[in-house]
Amino acid sequence: MAVRHGLLWLAWVDNARSWLRSGLSVLALALAVYAIALFGHQAELRQAEVLAGYEAAGASSFVVELANTRDRDLDGLADALRSVDGVASIAAPYNGVGLGIGVDVSFEVFRNENQQEYLGARTSALGVDPSFDLVRDYYVDFHDLNANAPKSALGLPLFVTEGEARPPHKHEVLVPTGISDYVGVRPGAKAAIEFVYAGVTPPIVRRVEGLRLIGNFDMMGPDQGRFDPFWRFAAQGREVLTVRRPGAAEGVTTTLPTVVNANLVHDFLAFIDSELHARNLMRPYVPTRDQLVARARSIGEVPMVQAAVKSALEKRNIVENCNDVDRPSFCLRSPERNNFEAALREQTKVARGANFFIILLLTLIGAGAGGLQVEMILTRWRDIGVLQAVGFSPRQILYCYIVELSLVLIAGVALAAIFAAVMPEGLTGSLASLVWAAAIAIVVAGLAAFPCLLWPLMRAPADVIRESA
Repeated sequence: MAVRHGLLWLAWVDNARSWLRSGLSVLALALAVYAIALFGHQAELRQAEVLAGYEAAGASSFVVELANTRDRDLDGLADALRSVDGVASIAAPYNGVGLGIGVDVSFEVFRNENQQEYLGARTSALGVDPSFDLVRDYYVDFHDLNANAPKSALGLPLFVTEGEARPPHKHEVLVPTGISDYVGVRPGAKAAIEFVYAGVTPPIVRRVEGLRLIGNFDMMGPDQGRFDPFWRFAAQGREVLTVRRPGAAEGVTTTLPTVVNANLVHDFLAFIDSELHARNLMRPYVPTRDQLVARARSIGEVPMVQAAVKSALEKRNIVENCNDVDRPSFCLRSPERNNFEAALREQTKVARGANFFIILLLTLIGAGAGGLQVEMILTRWRDIGVLQAVGFSPRQILYCYIVELSLVLIAGVALAAIFAAVMPEGLTGSLASLVWAAAIAIVVAGLAAFPCLLWPLMRAPADVIRESA
């Protein structure tokens, strides 16, 4: 015990003699530990921000495309998938791009006792229920508009710029900002809409009036602001003339939607069915929904949720097939952009950047600790030989210098903790990151210094003294 106390005192005196060297080592170690903690904490925050940004843009969502499934069965299927573990929401929108349903939305701009004038535009129809998220749940497949385009799921966020940012009720409507600016209306105006299905000749049309405009939105996508305007003239309540731009197509030509309640589109599909029956046309002409939008609770759970959704569909005898087949089938598609794979890749890039700097700092810590011990061994080479010659064992001498190194490491960690406590909130890390940085710095410093400490102890005392002379 007396020997151990003597060795501890020797280590303390040794550090006191070389106070400048020890002080600089402590300061360098403290700055390195603080920097590692800061980099690690900031990297975690940045990764969380990246994932949150991708998730807000719909990266935790994917599209379930269905084929040969009856529209009336889709709602029951959506309810069943909502109970799947990990599923945050299931949206079953009536997407006019896939259904081939356009909508003419118009607003009255002039009226007297003899005539009325309207301005409006044709877009695709989008029927949604209260579970639909305007920013994350609108996906289109441009293959539905262009047969030469590859099949994909492109997310088109709808950002409400004025009015209420929610799905409309049955007597409400949301229109693109371009249309409201073109007509010159604001939320609260009354709109008339005409659903148009151009899959047969003549097209099937149904008019709904008195819808209240609750908001305007901007769509992020290739068809942003792309709609077909028209002017309509009526005399004594009867439509007389509708003027459209030259070459305006009859069907759906844009992914820009007018957002209405799902019940309106559902009723229009029933109307299409009755009209086709009245015209003695084949039932397969009736359009049906072919899309469910599933959203996982987090980006990391997307693969698990996809597997669970796939299993649930297969249990209902719906096979996975991304090509057209004669039996009910499904195809899981990740968004072309802002998908979970892109989010995880971006998260990995952030981690790699932080890890590079952390590894660089740890390398400097290891080089500094090793260099410090080499300098110390060379300075005390003769002392080590003398201590062994007078009876100190190599283990006792090693213990002395380990204590000396430990004092430097403990002082450096303590100073790093002081830095973290006094620095502004934006320039500090968490307690967990500081503990992690201190632990890994101590391990690296110890591994780098230990071989240097063994170097003179592996030689005979006489050789050590003779070499120093």
